[in-house]
Amino acid sequence: MNIAAKPEDHIAAFGLQIPDHKDVIKGELAQRGDWIVANISTDSFWPVAAQKMHWRGADIWIMPIMKGFYPAVAMMVPPGRSRAECEVLVMRFISMLSWVEEKGFSLEFGGLSGGNLPRPVGREKERGLSISAEFDLSYFPEVTDEKAMLALALMREGRGINHVGYAFLSFYKILETAFPDDKTRIAWIAASIASLTGYNVKEALDGIRAQGITTPAAIGQHLFSSGRCAMAHGAHEPIIDPDKLVDLRRLGSELPIVRQLAIKAIEEIFGVETSGTNYRKHLYELDGFKTIFGPEVVQGMQNGTPPTDQRTIDIPDISMRIRLKENYAPLEGLRCKRLGYVGKLLQLHFESLQGDIEVDFALDFENERIVFDTFDGVGIRDMGTAESAARIHEVRRFSHDYFGNGQLHIVETDTGKLIGRKDAFVPMNMYLDGRRAAAELAQWKALIWLRRDPSERYAEDIERSSRGYDVKVGLRETGST
Repeated sequence: MNIAAKPEDHIAAFGLQIPDHKDVIKGELAQRGDWIVANISTDSFWPVAAQKMHWRGADIWIMPIMKGFYPAVAMMVPPGRSRAECEVLVMRFISMLSWVEEKGFSLEFGGLSGGNLPRPVGREKERGLSISAEFDLSYFPEVTDEKAMLALALMREGRGINHVGYAFLSFYKILETAFPDDKTRIAWIAASIASLTGYNVKEALDGIRAQGITTPAAIGQHLFSSGRCAMAHGAHEPIIDPDKLVDLRRLGSELPIVRQLAIKAIEEIFGVETSGTNYRKHLYELDGFKTIFGPEVVQGMQNGTPPTDQRTIDIPDISMRIRLKENYAPLEGLRCKRLGYVGKLLQLHFESLQGDIEVDFALDFENERIVFDTFDGVGIRDMGTAESAARIHEVRRFSHDYFGNGQLHIVETDTGKLIGRKDAFVPMNMYLDGRRAAAELAQWKALIWLRRDPSERYAEDIERSSRGYDVKVGLRETGST
């Protein structure tokens, strides 16, 4: 389950700032208990806002980079669970995060820390950090198979090790986890060589072929004997000698091959897709809706034969949100009032509890898409009140945020579970006039004030007029004339 993180005040639209410790350790993160903290060393981007994720029955926090502290992942040991069990859970979470982000996350100081609060270890380095607003955790696969989790842990280790030999060994151990038998593994490698893609893979294969090792079977045997065995063993030739840099250079040049083979094995053998594969399939848009409607309805819609019986489908209240933006109160807790079928599209109509807002979108199960009209998908009636002006202001803000390359998230209101999402909206042959958009929002803000009760406005005017002001006058030295 993914819980949308609320952007903190220190996150600006086009600039991010590393927060102070006191600005992060508050609310739930200020609750005292038995905390586990994994201090992260990485050359990847790390967020500057805390994110909470409910994973495998526990709340796990991605701690942001803070001034003077390492980035970290933390969790409080809940009642009924041992600390040792939770330590494994934290590490499994980090390995999954590493897989999704396709980066290496190593533990600083070689272990875990803890205390009565989630305090990361201090660090002196203040510059040279890569930061982001938050991790996009909308794709975070549920993996329970222990061998698959071991493979992901080895992938995280291999990506984070600053030594080509040990990184090579970690990646190859993934292949051994997938294929314990040497002959079966080498045969799979030989069959997979031709389909390998990725950074520097072609150059690496050309380098091996230049050594006279040309057939896929010979390449598979070479990676095993001159790579894995040479790095792991010290009694029989070939051996990787740490003082012979030519050995490490050769192993480093072949590293892209074994890394891509490891990724391929995790996807094909253990069934854990990369973020790139998940994006290309585009199944995430309707993932949650498929669970709601069930396989029979989904299959029928894909085949163009929607159900004809009068079945009851429990559709939860939803909230329409834009990633990295503050929530829009009028678009929270929308209730489904109607649904229908047009061809292979399942059309949904939601309304606010007040009845002033209507939201329409369709589910295209054939093409795995949410069909949402940027301009006509949300409608709101002006009730002539100050509250109505405030609600229109928020709906207009939603429209502007979505038009400005926003990523639409549809979540279950009660749980915050992500039901469906769309990629960032990219307007074609049009653009958002920032000044007019700001002016429109300002007009609705002004209407809120004008529509309020006159006595209430008068009281606010009196209160504002009676405020004292702390005025400081300073002298500035000027040059002589």
